[in-house]
Amino acid sequence: MPMDWQILIGEPDVGDLEVLPLTSINDRGFKVFQFNPLSSYRPSFPDIEILDVYHEVNWYAPKLKNGQMLAVPLNDDAEPDCVYFVKDVSRNCEIVNYNLAW
Repeated sequence: MPMDWQILIGEPDVGDLEVLPLTSINDRGFKVFQFNPLSSYRPSFPDIEILDVYHEVNWYAPKLKNGQMLAVPLNDDAEPDCVYFVKDVSRNCEIVNYNLAW
């Protein structure tokens, strides 16, 4: 993902999710919010780590409105787990409340 994007992080014991810039992640012990809304009932929170940074790559990503999230599948299975990225978020909305009771 482009380095100016943000990712949705959280803890399994705490209900609120936070939006954190990708530049603030490395070696700090954060857990990423991982969930497939089409096949899962419960999210998981694996550790996140930045492996490589490509400065000379041009990134192409869909245009999103302020506060919209992009679900990115982690593999090409039929029902992959997804992590969520945000391009722009307003400063008064850095905590995400998700409710799975539909």
